[in-house]
Amino acid sequence: MIASKEEMTNFTFKIDKKTREAYGELCNEFGLSMSAATLALVRQAVRSQSMSFSILDENGFTSTEAKELQRGIADVESGKVIRRELIEV
Repeated sequence: MIASKEEMTNFTFKIDKKTREAYGELCNEFGLSMSAATLALVRQAVRSQSMSFSILDENGFTSTEAKELQRGIADVESGKVIRRELIEV
């Protein structure tokens, strides 16, 4: 059910300019305004009582993946890794 004007309220938050512009472009690609897209996300979260998205770093990794990658790099740099040649059979 769509709420009447009397039932509506404003929701305001701060966001950096670069992210706002990128979000605006993404919404435009989907043919939605930023307001409509954000409202759809909020309504879906309320209906499902969940938020299904992944928090990724600037390289596209989850924090667990980034930590594992950093451990692997540290192992290589410290010489803990043994290099083996690939033998094709």
